[in-house]
Amino acid sequence: ATQRLSEWRNGVGTTAITVLTHFMSTQDDIESDEDRKDFVKNLRLKLGFLYGSITEDGKYKQPFQSELLIQVLVQHRCTTLGAIDSHRKPSYAKGALSLATAAAWKAVKVPHSLNKVTGKASNALKAFSDTNYGEATRGY
Repeated sequence: ATQRLSEWRNGVGTTAITVLTHFMSTQDDIESDEDRKDFVKNLRLKLGFLYGSITEDGKYKQPFQSELLIQVLVQHRCTTLGAIDSHRKPSYAKGALSLATAAAWKAVKVPHSLNKVTGKASNALKAFSDTNYGEATRGY
């Protein structure tokens, strides 16, 4: 059971990091490590990573509807589908949303840098493991 829980938690965190990394790689104006740092710093402002859209005048719209959060919730749903029926109560949705929010928050806090040799994203600090994130996520 502990192994299964660890795999599930790892999948949630890895999904958040993968979605964010992919999104950044599709942006024309994000080219350097400094650009990536600035981008995630801006996402952390007022918890912008949780919103589906931010208008030109800086208004946050569609809370809890960001692509990052939705993809993490989809991964959670796919992983837990058929696991047990008792967790399908509406009150348990808060737990899933809290976990997805924690994973998304950790994704925007992780340094996102490229391996200069391969040109691919570095994974060392991104692993959503107990060693890297256990203490910070236990409360969720």
